[in-house]
Amino acid sequence: MIPIIITVVLLFWLFKKIETIASENFSFVVISAKVKFSVVFLLIATTFQAQEKTVNYNVLRNGTIIGQMQFYQKTYNDDVFLKISSEVKTRLIFGIDIKTEEGSHFKNGKLISSYVKRHVNGKEKANKTTQLIDSSYKTLAENKKGQIKQQYIDYNLMLLYSKEPVDESEVYSDSFQQFLVIKKTNHHSYRIVLPDGNYNDYHFLNGICQKVELHHSLFTINIQIA
Repeated sequence: MIPIIITVVLLFWLFKKIETIASENFSFVVISAKVKFSVVFLLIATTFQAQEKTVNYNVLRNGTIIGQMQFYQKTYNDDVFLKISSEVKTRLIFGIDIKTEEGSHFKNGKLISSYVKRHVNGKEKANKTTQLIDSSYKTLAENKKGQIKQQYIDYNLMLLYSKEPVDESEVYSDSFQQFLVIKKTNHHSYRIVLPDGNYNDYHFLNGICQKVELHHSLFTINIQIA
């Protein structure tokens, strides 16, 4: 693909030639100038247009839908913005309503900031952030400060929904605020064991996460494309 600057220069050169040929026809010059401006404007606008995608998932327990989750990704030049929002309503001993929102910002493939917010039955249960400050990552979890001893983070759990970890051996958890090992279990399937002893299985098709199995000691939750 020809770089945008070179393309613009070539277009100006082409229109300059046209204007030279038609230098004795003022109306044609005016028209060509308008066309030149319109083409260049559309070219630049198209090149820098943001790319967005949204994937909807159902959350199931024992084959019954108990909630929904939405994954959103926006790519603009060197910036990638991710957002996951979900709401799950289920019942163990009593009714549980869990609302979760996560967000990440990557620039040039490096994590700049992320957050995790979770409410259970209307009460805040998690509020965590990870932020790149002065070439190091600072964390905040329920007002407790911490630090990640890593030069850069280029892959986190949110990215698992849009990028299969083919060449990745570990992933950053924005919720646990630490790196977790990725273990390949089958073709396009991977397992991540969590610090609390539970584990998640991720299944991919064409690089996109199709299904996640959340294995807890008391239950199993499936998240799959709607």
